[in-house]
Amino acid sequence: MNLQRIGETQASDNGIAITSTGTESPVSITINKHATSLPSILIPLLDKIISAYQPQYEEIGNTTEIPDVEDKISYNSVKIYADDIRENTGYMALIEGILDSIDDQNPNAKVTFLWAINKKYKGCKRKLFLDNSIDPSDKPKAQEIISANADKIIHQVATTIISSCSGHINAPIELVEAAQELIVCYGFINCQILEKPQ
Repeated sequence: MNLQRIGETQASDNGIAITSTGTESPVSITINKHATSLPSILIPLLDKIISAYQPQYEEIGNTTEIPDVEDKISYNSVKIYADDIRENTGYMALIEGILDSIDDQNPNAKVTFLWAINKKYKGCKRKLFLDNSIDPSDKPKAQEIISANADKIIHQVATTIISSCSGHINAPIELVEAAQELIVCYGFINCQILEKPQ
């Protein structure tokens, strides 16, 4: 990591350091180095996901009530992906903006996208229940197995949602992976991956 020093303040290549006179000085802010390139990969990637699921789209439940991110992380016992989700919440406006512009040209694109993510999640959850002989109507037992496997579920959803369309995208793998992280975070925050806190 290449650090630049200005007095007592230092920042990495991918960060900004701010010196202030407050008690919390210096402040270090890390910026995703792919942030400026993400729209160029997210637009075709989201478009491919939406077009892949458009013919099969079914109306999903109310998505307007979004729980607090920390509550959802805690409720589902997310551990490995928790920090990634926290870091990527700041980029949700980017995905919202892209989905809104796609939705303007292709009505219902946003709900189709959320439905596609939810469909992948339900498939992973169904397999988990089958492999562990869990009755989904036994809500406490179902939540227990989901929480015990939350990070695996997030990983499986991320892999399957991207694998259906990433072969058609000509972009560096790091950029595709950064876009994948944002897509998964968006699905998690909008309650399409894992369970909503009760």
